[in-house]
Amino acid sequence: MRSKLGLGILLVLVFLAGLWMSYQWFNSRPRESQQVESTVLLERVREVCQLVTVEGQFTELYTETNLKEVTLYLPIPTYWEFSKQALLEVRGRVLVGYDMEQVSIKVDSLAGQIVLSNLPEPSILAIDHEISYRNLEESFFNSFTPEDYTQLNRNAKEVLRRKAEESDLLDKARGEGNAMLDAITFMAKSIGWEVIYEKPAAKLPAPKLAN
Repeated sequence: MRSKLGLGILLVLVFLAGLWMSYQWFNSRPRESQQVESTVLLERVREVCQLVTVEGQFTELYTETNLKEVTLYLPIPTYWEFSKQALLEVRGRVLVGYDMEQVSIKVDSLAGQIVLSNLPEPSILAIDHEISYRNLEESFFNSFTPEDYTQLNRNAKEVLRRKAEESDLLDKARGEGNAMLDAITFMAKSIGWEVIYEKPAAKLPAPKLAN
């Protein structure tokens, strides 16, 4: 009887010791934690009045190479060139239309006229893009820095801007704008009103000063 009781007490002690050792082991393990902090700064809010008439989708492979010249003394000065090259795939959406902030609208209810002035030319209003790094090659003395990635992003956006300017997006936007003005004129005439489009006055050349 005593032997069974002693064996039971021993098993309980072993069980409690195992629990205590497990507790100590889990508490002694290094705990991994991840903390993400985000700070949003709102610098400026302004009203925007823009009319988007055309949207273009672009995909472009863009390669940029940078060469860095390093002088090594072995034992005479020797010039070496170390290169780094980035191959990017640029996908973007270019919005083209009209900035309507400067447009002036005057309504003469007695004469039944709507006068529009300061009508803008079509322009690129926004570029929404993303880049994928297809290949990055760098040298020991010429590696990529965080500033390089920021500049690559800017250059990729500029590539899309040039492609949009070389395409027919601006002409299509101008056509859509003219169609919209024709629709406004038609609707005004249907109710007996007249739409007048005032063109900006041509700038006269500056007079030449007498010597």
